[in-house]
Amino acid sequence: MNEVLKTIKERSSIRAYTDEKLTKEEINAVITAALQAPTARNMQEVHVSVVDGDNPILKEIDTDRKIKMLASAPDEETKAKIESNPNNFYYNAPTVLILSADKNFKWSKFDAGIATANMTLAAQSMGLGNLVIGIIYDAMYGDKKDYYAKALDFPQNYEFAIAFAVGHKNTEKEPHEFDFDNSVSFI
Repeated sequence: MNEVLKTIKERSSIRAYTDEKLTKEEINAVITAALQAPTARNMQEVHVSVVDGDNPILKEIDTDRKIKMLASAPDEETKAKIESNPNNFYYNAPTVLILSADKNFKWSKFDAGIATANMTLAAQSMGLGNLVIGIIYDAMYGDKKDYYAKALDFPQNYEFAIAFAVGHKNTEKEPHEFDFDNSVSFI
């Protein structure tokens, strides 16, 4: 099997990281993979904000996320699960990359998704754990939207697209299974 397909097959979502910080070279390699992703009309309208896992803005976003999840929980059992979950949205990864995209270009969030796929594969190929994060969407589009955009240095007219935790793994996890026959149609 070629190396790219092997990397895709072996990648899994990691939710436990060591305290070891990533090197600038490791971070730059993952970001470069994102920036080399194809974009619609080659507009390259995706921006990456690199956030240290110790940055207080992540705790603010996480608190806001939890509040929004509790407010929209359909029942008491779900609320209890949310309240008892000790994890933050980035599982204490040493680095969180938050992608923003041009809100005036209709394809920009698709492009952010493609960039994120590149980052997952780059990180996996380097032996780094990673996790694609969308669970902060409601927080990022809530009443603090402009505050978060400024704190995360989003360019003008850009808004949250997706987040990505990356770091050295503190666990191993098997890749998820999939059902090829029920997921694919040949026409």
